[in-house]
Amino acid sequence: MGAIVPPSVRTFNPWCDVWRDGDGGVYAYAENLGDEYWMHLPDLASFRFTSRGDEVAATVSDTATDELVHDAYRRRILPMALQVSGREVLHASAVRSPAGVTALCADSETGKSTIAFGLSSRGYPLWADDLVAFEVSDHGGVAISLPFTMRLRPPSAALFEQADGVPVAGVDERISPGAENSPLAAICVLRRESTVTSPVSVQRLSSGEALAAVLSHAWSFALQDAERKRRMINHYLELVAKVPVFEVSFPSGLENLPATLDAIETVLAESMQPA
Repeated sequence: MGAIVPPSVRTFNPWCDVWRDGDGGVYAYAENLGDEYWMHLPDLASFRFTSRGDEVAATVSDTATDELVHDAYRRRILPMALQVSGREVLHASAVRSPAGVTALCADSETGKSTIAFGLSSRGYPLWADDLVAFEVSDHGGVAISLPFTMRLRPPSAALFEQADGVPVAGVDERISPGAENSPLAAICVLRRESTVTSPVSVQRLSSGEALAAVLSHAWSFALQDAERKRRMINHYLELVAKVPVFEVSFPSGLENLPATLDAIETVLAESMQPA
C-alpha cells in the first residue's frame, strides 16, 4: 500500500459506475480498465484487482487509518474481487447447521445480523455477516468462507449482553477467503413489517419468485459486461433450482425477535430432513 491520496469525487470520469449508500451519498466509483478493475473510495483508498483473483492492491490516503482501510477491503472490495473472478456474492448474514449454511438476505437495517446472532445463541454457529460468497456445483450451492466481524447496532448488542451477561463477541477476521466450504442448505429473504402486531410468516418461493428475490440482494461489479452478466444470471438460475428459498416476514421490534427465530428454526429443521 502506498501513501498516494485517492482522487476526490470531482476528478472521476463520467464513465465510472457510481456506488451510493442507503442515503444516496457516493461512497465509491468503479471502473474497468482492460483486465484491471478499480474501486475508488474518495479520500480513503483506490483498490485494484483482476479477474484472475490473485491479489488486491491499494493506494491509500495518508490520512486513512488501517482500521478503515481493512474494513473497506472486507466489506466493499473483497465481494467485488470475488464476483469478477467468477464467484457470486449475496448481501446476507448466515449461520451453519448440520445440513450446511443458511443465508439470511435482507436490505441494510432489516435485522439480518441481529437474527444471525440470535440463532448463534441457540446453537447455530455464525458463518457470515453481510456477505455470503458461493459457487454452484452439480450438487447445489456451495458457500465459501470469508473473514468477517459481527456488527450489531447498540439496541441489539445490549439485548444479547443483558440476556447472556457477557459482551457480544466478534468473529476472527483473519479467516482466509475460501479456507472452508459448506453446502448452501437454504436461503431466507427477510422482510420486516412496519407494524409490531403482524404475525411472523414463512413462505417457500417458487423458482421465478426466488430468482427475483435473491437477485435483488446480489453483488455485481458491472452489469455492462454482457458475458459476465449472462453467467451471473445462469448461476442464480441454477441456485434457485437447487437450493430452497423462503420469504420470512416478521414484525418490527426486538420484542418480536424470539418468534422470528422460532420461525427460522423451522426452516433450519426442514433443511436437515432428507430430500
